[in-house]
Formats: sequence, structure tokens, C-alpha cells
Amino acid sequence: MSFIENIVGTITNPKNEMEKIAEHPMIEEAVMIIGVYGILTAIAAYILSNKITYIIPGFDNTSSMRSLMILSSIVAALIVPIIIWLIGGGVIHLLSMAAGGEGKFYPQMLTVVGFSMLPMILSGIISIGIYSMIEPQVIDISSSDPMALSPSFIALALIGIIIQVWSTIILYFGIRNAHKISSASSAIIAAIPLVLSVISTAWSFRGIGIL
Repeated sequence: MSFIENIVGTITNPKNEMEKIAEHPMIEEAVMIIGVYGILTAIAAYILSNKITYIIPGFDNTSSMRSLMILSSIVAALIVPIIIWLIGGGVIHLLSMAAGGEGKFYPQMLTVVGFSMLPMILSGIISIGIYSMIEPQVIDISSSDPMALSPSFIALALIGIIIQVWSTIILYFGIRNAHKISSASSAIIAAIPLVLSVISTAWSFRGIGIL
């Protein structure tokens, strides 16, 4: 099957498609998904860096420092998806093996985890759209919570949780087919990233007084 067919199948019928991908993993396709996600995240980071100016007491707030911060955010946005893919895939693989799994980390599990991150591409596109629409702001870290910028950020966080649920469903089928473990074990392991995401979002909302 072609790469495009695998993508369409993952979106429309993840149960059957992840079985096929687990049986015939193509690591280069997972790399392409992570790469596209990283590029979109980097674009979103660039747009946001040009929309939000942080004033940090005790730090150099000159234009040269601002340029360095923009560059750092772009580089981080490119690298973080790769780190999440590799480390996250490794943790999920080890947990699956502990539950009696028999799959391989490379290329099988890495490919499955890569395809489970396919919905994150939509998240990157939405982030670019939302960041493009917000008004330029100057945030004084000493007096404002950097998370309390706009309702758009709250909406983006909630959308992120919904997309994470979608990703969890794909990952569930991927783990079950790659490691041949029970549905219950697959569900518990696949839900770990979602639980961490929900906790992180709830903690952020608590910091700005929503919770």
C-alpha cells in the first residue's frame, strides 16, 4: 500500500490499518509524519514568537536576545517531536514488553507510534491558524502569568486534548497489533500519554485560576 493509502486508512479505519502497518512497518513513513509535524510546529513557534514579546526582569531584553529566543523556540519545535517519538516509543515498547508483548522496537513500534502521531499534524495546522489570528502582545513575566494571554490559548489547549484522544485510539490499535497483548493492557498503555497531557493542561488551567 502507498503512503497516502496508509494515512487515509489510519484516519478512516485505524483498527484495520494499524494491523497492516504492524505487520509491514515502513519506518520511513513514520519519519515523514514526524518531520511534517515538526515543521508545522516550528512554523507555529515562529509565528507565536513574533506575536508575543516577553519582558523578563533581570534578563537582556534587547532585539538580539529576542532574535536568539525566536531561533531557540524554532529549533526546539523541530527537535521535540523527534525526542517524543523516540523516547515515548521506547517507554511504550518497554511497558508493552512488560505486559507480555512480543513486538520489536525497530522498526515495528517506532512506525506504529509515528503513525499514532498523525493527528498531531492537524494540531500543528490549527496552532498556526490560531497564532496567526491573535493580536501582538507584550507580557511582563514579573506581573503576568504567561499562560493567561488569550482565550485562544485555552481553546487550543482543549483542542489539543481532543486530538490527543484521537491519537490514543490509533496508538491503542497499534500496540495491540504490534505486541499481541490484551485489549485491556493495550488501552492502559496507550492512555498514558493522554493522562499526562490532561494533567499538564489541568495544571496550566489551575495556574491561571480556571480550576
